[in-house]
Amino acid sequence: MMGLDESGAADKAAILDILAALAPPQVENVDTPGDFLAALAASLNALEGVDVDVAGILADHLLTVVPHANAVSNATVAIAAIAAKRAALDQEEVDG
Repeated sequence: MMGLDESGAADKAAILDILAALAPPQVENVDTPGDFLAALAASLNALEGVDVDVAGILADHLLTVVPHANAVSNATVAIAAIAAKRAALDQEEVDG
């Protein structure tokens, strides 16, 4: 059986650190799927570095008990709208 060398152990430790940082905060027990999804959306918004606009779209369109039949399409359109708005803002800054 081959053991981990020093670089392998360091890589494993780094991976565990990344996974711990990405782990969502603990969510208390919830009673309904709606409560669970609301808590999941809140946990997502609480994570550092999360794009709140995209998280809001996920919560509005996908993290629902009964998603709309076109939920993925609607979320895609909403994300594209955010991207277009941000691109226009960036272009305004460049044009000055």
